[in-house]
Amino acid sequence: MKKVDQKKILILGGTKHMINVVETAKRKGMSPIVVDNVIGSPAKSCADKSFNTSTADIEGLAKIVRQEEVDGVLTAFEDINTWNAVALCKKMGLPFYATEEQLDITSDKNRFKEICRRFDVPVIEEKELAGELKETAVAAWEFPIILKPVDIYAGMG
Repeated sequence: MKKVDQKKILILGGTKHMINVVETAKRKGMSPIVVDNVIGSPAKSCADKSFNTSTADIEGLAKIVRQEEVDGVLTAFEDINTWNAVALCKKMGLPFYATEEQLDITSDKNRFKEICRRFDVPVIEEKELAGELKETAVAAWEFPIILKPVDIYAGMG
């Protein structure tokens, strides 16, 4: 039975880096429920409860929200799960920390940088690379550098 003051939070994604999210939820007095479609994913082992359901299965997630009387939905670190969380929260009438419009902005690197610059928030300058990298060109770079594809997200690319 659910404690009167204990909130249940559905956490989308059970990868290793979500363990800290689960542990933090517990320290804050919440009951974390982890869901993803990977049997035995690491964050499930420290959650109060877990389900083997795809985070893209909004209907399946909605069933879990109703069944478990979930109070909120959270995800972190993965763009695709953030979009899934927004869709789930919208369907279930739950609040979420970002709107679809905000996610549109933050998931588009160029658009996000434009807004940062408009409000004098420093951003890392970018340089578009085309074709093969030549050793002489790389030698002229000022290090350290960060390489990031502009057309893909998360750990892809």
